[in-house]
Amino acid sequence: MVLKKLSLNYSIIFLFIGCLYWGNNSFAAETQISETENSKKSFVLKNKTLLAATGANSNSGAVGRFPGDFDKLAHIMETHESALSALTPDWLNIGIEHRTRFEAYDNGFTRGIPGDNEQIHQRTRFLFEIKNILDPLQFTLELTDIRAPMSHHGQASSNVFSNHFDFTQLHLDLVTKDFFGTGHAAKLEVGRMVMDFGEGRLVAGHRWGTLTPTFDGVQVRLGTDQEGWGLRAFGTRPVNREPTHLDWNTPETYFSGIHITSRDLAWANADLYFFELNEGNKGRKRDISTTGFRVFAKPNKGQLDYEIESMYQFGEVGSTNYFAHRHHGEIGYSFNTKMPFRIVYPFDYSSGDRDPNKNFDFLFAKRRVEFGPTGILGIFFPSNIISPVGLRATLSPTPTVRLMMSHRAFWLADKRGAFVGSGLQDATGQAGSFLGNLFDMSLSWSPQTSYLRHMSLDVGYSHLFKGSYFDKVSQSPGSADTNYGYTMLTFKF
Repeated sequence: MVLKKLSLNYSIIFLFIGCLYWGNNSFAAETQISETENSKKSFVLKNKTLLAATGANSNSGAVGRFPGDFDKLAHIMETHESALSALTPDWLNIGIEHRTRFEAYDNGFTRGIPGDNEQIHQRTRFLFEIKNILDPLQFTLELTDIRAPMSHHGQASSNVFSNHFDFTQLHLDLVTKDFFGTGHAAKLEVGRMVMDFGEGRLVAGHRWGTLTPTFDGVQVRLGTDQEGWGLRAFGTRPVNREPTHLDWNTPETYFSGIHITSRDLAWANADLYFFELNEGNKGRKRDISTTGFRVFAKPNKGQLDYEIESMYQFGEVGSTNYFAHRHHGEIGYSFNTKMPFRIVYPFDYSSGDRDPNKNFDFLFAKRRVEFGPTGILGIFFPSNIISPVGLRATLSPTPTVRLMMSHRAFWLADKRGAFVGSGLQDATGQAGSFLGNLFDMSLSWSPQTSYLRHMSLDVGYSHLFKGSYFDKVSQSPGSADTNYGYTMLTFKF
C-alpha cells in the first residue's frame, strides 16, 4: 500500500536521474554561448534553493520575515562573508555557528509544568560544502550538536531539546545548469537532508526553536522557487532524533511529495503541493495526505501585499477516518520610508475536534512567525486554533537593527477539543474557547564592523494575558498571566 502511494513520486525521481545526467553532458558539449546568454543562465545556491542570479528588482531582503538560521549561514558561506570560507579555495565552503540562548517564564500554561521554567539551550553547527571541483557533483555535510545544559524539567534528556553531535545533513548532489537543453537549472540530492517549502507551515528546516526535522532519501529540484517556475519531488524517511545516540530513519515511516511554484506574476505568486505521510509502527500510525496552495504578492515599499494559504488533509489516524484543514491569510503594507517599516494583519484557522486524533496535523512545521516564540515556551500550535485578531509590525532603524512587535488573540476552533500542547481539554465545552492574548516583542542586532560582524544578539519578551478558559478548565495551571523572556547570542565563522 505504501509503495503504491509513493510510486508516482519515485517514478518522477528516477526519470529525473537519467535526465539530469544527460542534460549535464549536453550542456558540457555545447559550443560557445554569448555572455548575455550566460548571464541569463547563471545560477547560485541561496536559501537552500537553486535560483537565477537576481537583478535590481530582487526583493529577497524584504522586511517582515524571520529569516531561517540555515538561510543565513548558507548565504554568508556562499558570498565568502564568513571568515573560514574567505580562506578556503573556491571549491570548498566552511561555516561554523554557535548559538546560546537563556530563556525563562513564570506562571505556566500547561498541565505538566504549571509553575516556572527556565533553560540554557546551546546549538553548534559545522557546515561543509564541496563544489566546482567534481562537476557535476557537489557534497554537503552538516554536523550539529544540541544540548540543554541547564534545565529543570528533563529537557536535557528529551529529543525535543537535545541531540548530541549528530549528522543533520549528509548528501551528494548532481547539478546541472541546463536541464535537458531547456536552460533551467536542476539538482538531484541523495542522502540526509533538511527541507523547506514555502513559508514552512508544513515542512521547515533549522528554525528559531530547538529541533530540526531531517530526512533520509532522494529529492529532485527543477527550475527555481524564486523566479519563473520550479518543481520539487522527494521520497524520504523521517529521521528519529536520539538525545545521546546517532539518529536513524524512522522504521516503516515514509514521507514523500511534490511541490510546484510559479513566480511569473508579481501580484499572484503561486505554490501548489501534495505531501504524503505513511507512518508504520510509530506514534499514532498516521496515513495522511496533505494538499494545498499558496498565493501571495511579495512585499514592496509603498505597496499593499497579501498572502493566502490553504491546506487540506485526509486519510486515517489509527483506525479512524480523518479530515482536517488549515488556512492562513495576511495583508501587509511596507511604508516608503528611509527606515524600513512594515505592518501585517494576520489570520489563522486550524480545524479541531473533540477527538484529538482528528485535529489538523502540522507535520514538520515551524511556527515562530505566527504563533510566538517556541523553545520552552511554544504556547500555541497550528491545531484546533483560531486567531482572527492581531497585528505584527517590524522596523529596521539601522541596517543592523531589527525590531518586531506583535499582538494576537487566540480561541479554540472547537471548544470541546484539546488545547494542543498543553495537556488541557474540556470535552463538555463548558470552559469556553477563549485562550487569551499574546503580546510579543523582539530586538535583533547584527553588527557589521570588525570582529563583531561574526555575532548577533537577540533579546525578546512575551506576555500571555490568559483568557477565561484557564479559569474553568479542569487541572488548569492557574489564571495568572505568563511572562517570558530570552537572551540569545549567535556566532558565525
